[in-house]
Amino acid sequence: MSKSESVPTEAKRLHDAMRSDGKEAYSQDELSQLLPSSDPESLMNHIQSLIDFGLIKLLETKDKQLLFQPISASDAAKISNMSNDEAMIYSYIEASGREGIWTKTIKAKTNLHQHVVLRCLKSLESQSYIKSIKSVKHPQRKIYMLYHLTPSIEVTGGPWFTDSELDTEFINSLLVVIWRFVASKSYPKAFKKDGFPNGVKQYSYNSDHKLELPNIQDISEFIVKSGVTPVELSLSDIKSLCDVLEYDEKLESISEEFYKAPWQSILEAGGGKVNGEDIYGPQDDQIFNISDNYRVMEAQVNEEDGEQNEPVYLDSWITI
Repeated sequence: MSKSESVPTEAKRLHDAMRSDGKEAYSQDELSQLLPSSDPESLMNHIQSLIDFGLIKLLETKDKQLLFQPISASDAAKISNMSNDEAMIYSYIEASGREGIWTKTIKAKTNLHQHVVLRCLKSLESQSYIKSIKSVKHPQRKIYMLYHLTPSIEVTGGPWFTDSELDTEFINSLLVVIWRFVASKSYPKAFKKDGFPNGVKQYSYNSDHKLELPNIQDISEFIVKSGVTPVELSLSDIKSLCDVLEYDEKLESISEEFYKAPWQSILEAGGGKVNGEDIYGPQDDQIFNISDNYRVMEAQVNEEDGEQNEPVYLDSWITI
């Protein structure tokens, strides 16, 4: 089709109607409803004109039904400037969607020589039509997809991977953020600089305190509002992090919906101090003396002869 030619008026009307209607693809009957003034023969002529200008792509369903997919004018112009080999390779990359396609698969589908495939890929990539991506499942493969698309989770591994590598630093930082948030809801005053007032070691809550504890949705909203990460995390992603914290005994689930930080995790993080007391400071060695009364079995009176038995010490008692 010559670049000096323009799309016929009725064909352009049909294309505009397809684009504005918003469907991905249309059957011939659906196209006739978009342009009711055209008879079947005229409609097919309009469709052929749009195909010639690259404004319609032919698709085939699993049951062999023919469908017509509208192509934007900008995409059509882009493809019209490609060589036949480039256009063919581009079409396979486009069809791969967010999964992308391996260069070896492109070569097999197009039946082009390796050098031709590489030359076309380089040309398309230099014009920002396509891009190469790394796959978590196949890190050694070079995979291509359309430039404006975002790779699927199956390809990237989700938010936990950066450049196909598990981002442990990112994961650990999120674990700390989530634990600290839940801890602040579990024991709001546990991290006060002056410790708990009046020598209280920890606060007890009434039975309905779980209403103040956070659930997955609360944790997700906190992460979004805090702006700790630009990465979008789904509720299942948050749940996975909470599962890790549960396994590490940093969180415990309440009624299978809410989360609470165990008191021991508060102490391990340096919280819960009583009036500035150092809970990890040196203790009085005297309390470990084996001769302390509380470490001695009390002497008992023998009922038969009335004599007092010898006291049994802890170290002797253990070996009995």
